[in-house]
Amino acid sequence: MGDNDKKGLLIVFEGTDGTGKSTQLQLLYNILHDKGYPVIATREPTDGKYGRKIRELYINRKNYSHEEELELFLADRREHVDKLLNPALKRGEIILCDRYFLSTAAYQGAIGFDPETILSRNSFAPDPDLALLFQTPVNVGITRIISDRGDTLNDFEQNESLEKVAEIFSGIDRPYIKTIDATGSIESVHQAVMGHIATLFANSSFLPLN
Repeated sequence: MGDNDKKGLLIVFEGTDGTGKSTQLQLLYNILHDKGYPVIATREPTDGKYGRKIRELYINRKNYSHEEELELFLADRREHVDKLLNPALKRGEIILCDRYFLSTAAYQGAIGFDPETILSRNSFAPDPDLALLFQTPVNVGITRIISDRGDTLNDFEQNESLEKVAEIFSGIDRPYIKTIDATGSIESVHQAVMGHIATLFANSSFLPLN
């Protein structure tokens, strides 16, 4: 899809587990929706046929080889791009996506793949207009997963693995990535998000946030 076809905005929320990105996505969605912007929220892995297989990996990652696992993420993303992302961008909608190809580069990079190679294999997917990378010490994120959510750690959320993931996230250099210190309160992190959104909107065809 050429840039001439693209009228909407793709804003992705990235970071290790427990950084609060999903909470921040919902807060932003509520504000944009209430103000009348054409906004949709989505996530990866999706709820499609490949996404459901990926969710099975959360319980047991031993059923697939690393290459098969990566292929599942790529297949899920191709379906997401073709069925939802590109059509919505063409219609001029604002997409908020919880995880995208930066997560694949970081999480699959942590099991041995070269992150830049993974990114190049995602060349079929439109680049985000803004990627918000939420950063917090891994131990803080794990505490949030266990204490705040009452969840147990899945196979993607083990401490040693998440340290590698965080390191890879920090090392990816793209002009659309903006880092956010996610250690503060929900409100302070939200204000940081809104600052980046205001800048993005000011440089787009959308009316500025007021």
